[in-house]
Amino acid sequence: MTKKMVNLTPQVAGLCWIKAEQWSRLLEVAEDKASLEATWQEWEAKSLEMIEVFATRNILIEKIAVDVEDLINWCQEREKPVSAATRAEYVTALMMEQKKLHNEKTTCH
Repeated sequence: MTKKMVNLTPQVAGLCWIKAEQWSRLLEVAEDKASLEATWQEWEAKSLEMIEVFATRNILIEKIAVDVEDLINWCQEREKPVSAATRAEYVTALMMEQKKLHNEKTTCH
């Protein structure tokens, strides 16, 4: 009988992390603002709870600092609304760029 090997390396996912002072701006432009928390404090509490839940499933959530104006510009360049889907897409793009820069630094001689 063979035992299935358990992967101890956590999966990593990014979370769009908005600064408290930019929360109202996000609510102004978000297409999905009705589904967002009314205050940054409510959103932060829900997000931190979600991070803990994912950790129990061996998924590490990395907070990715997002400037709302940069997000708006990124969405406008792609003719996309500011929504949950595009925030996730933007965070993925930022993470890929960070990884690319990291790889370039570690492979330079």
